[in-house]
Amino acid sequence: MTDHQNNPLSLTPADTAAFDRLASEGFDAELLSGLSGDEQQRGEVAASLLGLLEHYPADELSDEDQQTLVDATMARIRRAEDDRRDRMQMDNHPVMLGRGLRFRIAEGLAVAAVIAMATAALWSFGTTARDRAMSAGSRHNLGDLHAGMASFFEATGGHAMQDAASPVGELLHGGPAKTLNIQQVVLAGYCPAGALVNPRRPGCGHGGFSFAVLAPGHEPHLASGQMILAGDRNPALAGLLEGETYTEAMSDPPWHARLIEQPSVLFSDGHTEDLKHATHGLDGVWRVEQAPAVAGPAPIEIFLAH
Repeated sequence: MTDHQNNPLSLTPADTAAFDRLASEGFDAELLSGLSGDEQQRGEVAASLLGLLEHYPADELSDEDQQTLVDATMARIRRAEDDRRDRMQMDNHPVMLGRGLRFRIAEGLAVAAVIAMATAALWSFGTTARDRAMSAGSRHNLGDLHAGMASFFEATGGHAMQDAASPVGELLHGGPAKTLNIQQVVLAGYCPAGALVNPRRPGCGHGGFSFAVLAPGHEPHLASGQMILAGDRNPALAGLLEGETYTEAMSDPPWHARLIEQPSVLFSDGHTEDLKHATHGLDGVWRVEQAPAVAGPAPIEIFLAH
């Protein structure tokens, strides 16, 4: 309880005398002419205060007036609440969803961000799993091709070879060239036809694999364990055959960079792998090594064609 409630206000003796004198004159201030000095001033103040009571409404409000007062008060409350919401930041605005579900935009954005990250993670996981499956399928088929070539060599004592197309031979020091003839291995029954299909190059024609091209007399290089016999289809070959430089031929390849920069390849010793780069040793998997003819190719010189 406050001090005002514990100690109610009281008039001083002088004020009490002024009110008594005013009451004796019928609360008519004009009859206080007999007072003077401080008494006159107190009497006029008392008369002024009592005059305020004459203007204070004492009648009770009607039902209609009470309802009007309530409606006006609620309208002011609603308007104040609307103004408060308008001043709030957007992320504090409540948003209504179906069936009366309410949430704040900031909370909705956070949920959306989590869903987006989860979707991206699942997409990345699915893409990575698909890429690994395609690479595994490519290496499996390359392994089958090597098994077929090894069986063909054991049966015939030689490699299945054929003359490379003249444009391909001209790229290799401007002379004739040989390339592996995998179709002969398949037709002879040493390898299943399905092994010619490269899962990493679906629908690109020629099965999706390219094979080693050798200059005349360099067939012994096929016995080198570091010699690459086959791999993903050469994306630069079409441009090279049209006279483009290697850089120009690779400027707009038809496949994703990951398939070009990390090709799946088959080595002469039978093992397969996805290279870390499109090179092996100092040799590029896709480009022609323009070394002097007298020097001859290195034991692992690579050029794949189809």
